[in-house]
Amino acid sequence: MKQLQINDQDAQRLIKMLKNIFDDHNIDLSVQPEGVIKIEGSGDISFILDYKYAASKTSFNFRETKYNYTLLRINLNDNFHKNADGTRVSGPRINVFSEKEFEDKGDNHTHYKAYPLPYDTIPKSNDFYEVLIELLKYTNTNNSDKISFQQSIISI
Repeated sequence: MKQLQINDQDAQRLIKMLKNIFDDHNIDLSVQPEGVIKIEGSGDISFILDYKYAASKTSFNFRETKYNYTLLRINLNDNFHKNADGTRVSGPRINVFSEKEFEDKGDNHTHYKAYPLPYDTIPKSNDFYEVLIELLKYTNTNNSDKISFQQSIISI
């Protein structure tokens, strides 16, 4: 069986590490409904926040770049994720990095466990911008003002 290169403590340290957005992102979601926001941590540690905006499937995928592991993923849709213990988490949810889920699932791929929103400070909301800002706060990412969206289509 494949081994994970980080553990839960590493993942939490990476999530809580102080991070910054350095580049400006002026995004028109009607033209660019999906994309990547680069985020820098300390030293040579970097992260990527992928976003996808669609009426049927909106998501944010926050991952580290060394091993490309998803640390947090938020899905704002009516689909579901089935955890290794058999529980189905339907609707708006967050997937959180989990060693145990990786071991229990045994598929050599799934390394996160799903929880329904709200989760900690991340709200259960269909407002793209609100969820993004709360995700950036939760991941201790500064300079969220470097990201701007066309305001007319933000809520789904």
